[in-house]
Amino acid sequence: MKNLLLFITLLFISVPAIQAQDEASYGFAKGDWVLGGAVTFGSSEIDGVETSGSEIAPAIATFISDKWAVGVAIGLESMEVDGNKMSDTNITLGARNYFMDLNDRNKMYFSLGLSFDSGDSFDDGMTSLGAGFGLNYFMTENIIIDFGLANILSYAKSGDNSAMQIGWEGEIANRWASPTLGIIFKL
Repeated sequence: MKNLLLFITLLFISVPAIQAQDEASYGFAKGDWVLGGAVTFGSSEIDGVETSGSEIAPAIATFISDKWAVGVAIGLESMEVDGNKMSDTNITLGARNYFMDLNDRNKMYFSLGLSFDSGDSFDDGMTSLGAGFGLNYFMTENIIIDFGLANILSYAKSGDNSAMQIGWEGEIANRWASPTLGIIFKL
């Protein structure tokens, strides 16, 4: 009976110690690299005008501290509007500051992005600046769901035209124009 009691006592002591060694670590550290991006497809018909488009925009970023990440995304977009085909290229430089840990798996961030667009849709190209907030949810240590509340602040300039927007909706077609849902892989 004493041996059984000793065995049960050791079992209760050792199981939490074994589990503590396997606990996951969610979050980022200086030197971490993340890979993400966007893939979009869409089509519409409004007042007889057919529009379709697709975009692929891979992105990579590195953490320069435990809270700050800087990165770049390159977007390739093709569109067809009433039979006219166009293609554009977008290069975005971005930064994120993870300022609040809601719990182990949820991290809030503030983001800034500077974007340069060129292609068939632009006579002079377009430069835009955007800012927003977002939330990351860690499904595992290395797979993260990213929800961005984009376009809290945006500014765009193309030739002599410019637009500035503060709020949740914008009038310019750029990657900061709406909330986004994505997936990030921590390398």
